[in-house]
Amino acid sequence: MEEEKDATRQEMAAEVSRVIRSERKRGRAGLFVWLIALMAVLALVGWWLWPDDGEVQWQIHNLDRGDMVLTATATGSLEPKSEVSVGAEISGLITQVLVDENDQVTEGQVLALFDTDELEVALEQAEAQLALSRASVAEAEATLDEARVDERRISALRERGTTAQAELDSAVAARKRAEAKLAYARASVRQAEASVLQARTRLEKAVITSPINGVVLQRSIEPGNTVAASFQTPVLFLLAEDLKAMELHVSMDEADVGMVEAGQTATFTVDAWSGREFSAEVLKVHLYPSVDNNVVTYTTVLSVDNSDGLLKPGMTATATIETGRREDVLRVPNMAFRFTPPAADGSGGGLFSHPGARAGSNRAGPSNTVWVLRDGAPTRVVVKTGASDGRYTELPGDELAEADEVITGMQSAVIP
Repeated sequence: MEEEKDATRQEMAAEVSRVIRSERKRGRAGLFVWLIALMAVLALVGWWLWPDDGEVQWQIHNLDRGDMVLTATATGSLEPKSEVSVGAEISGLITQVLVDENDQVTEGQVLALFDTDELEVALEQAEAQLALSRASVAEAEATLDEARVDERRISALRERGTTAQAELDSAVAARKRAEAKLAYARASVRQAEASVLQARTRLEKAVITSPINGVVLQRSIEPGNTVAASFQTPVLFLLAEDLKAMELHVSMDEADVGMVEAGQTATFTVDAWSGREFSAEVLKVHLYPSVDNNVVTYTTVLSVDNSDGLLKPGMTATATIETGRREDVLRVPNMAFRFTPPAADGSGGGLFSHPGARAGSNRAGPSNTVWVLRDGAPTRVVVKTGASDGRYTELPGDELAEADEVITGMQSAVIP
């Protein structure tokens, strides 16, 4: 019994020894991992703080003088020089449509015809009423003549004293009634003549003609359609004058509209003719602005020569208007204003850059700041700027001189 207890104690002691040895090995492995992590952090901090002695290769531009062409760009659409909506002033059934879209038309050419049966009947009725009114005039004239004769005869008898005054008064009244009836009959004639004219005009309006020489852009009716012109004139055709002369309407930004005026030349492009430029000339700038999403623009109209017929109404165009020229001016590339060296020592920037690469919270300066290479180091210079053509900006001040080395970029660092 005692031997069994001794064996059990020995086994328990051996198990405890194994557990203790395992825990010691695990502790040494964890300590080793922590030591490796600490060494990595120290290496990263050392690299972070280690000075960078690399030499930066700057991209520079020597300031020069040259000519600048100033432009303003805007987008818009091509439109006919003149559009005319041809409508109907009468209601009725369309019996014939004699033109189609894209057809060339001349002034006075018949475009469509209404059914004229009712209009012709109305004209005949008006003419018949006019005839009746003229007959009434003739009858009233005869009655007046008769009344005048009676009045003269009774007046002579009254002068001789052979008739009563009452008969003379009755004759005068009859003559006046005859004159009134004649005036009424003549007024009826004028009314009937107006009715005839109205009926004839409505009959003429049943023939729709072109008011201009041009082309049919849109046709809105077909034979058999019924047109109702009760409240407003329905548009049957949309015509445009000769498309050899067109207009380009563009929306000019308020920042550029002050430089645009009538007579300036321009070029524009359309998607239908990629790579080809068309010429135009500014006609006028509308004074009334258009506001869309708080963006203010002014409609600018340009004249376009479309003699070759390549341009179509409604095409979207991008126009570049020449607003002025600058000759022999000191100029700097616009990219120089967008460049800021990452650090005074020229070290590279970025997420893992040295602290010196991000030193200074306002290194860029105002928008008219450039960096000039002086004594091998970049120097910030705030300059006075003038006009810009998109690539270069004029320098009217004396902060810089011709041949000064302006930094426009930076190449990769070279470590000696």
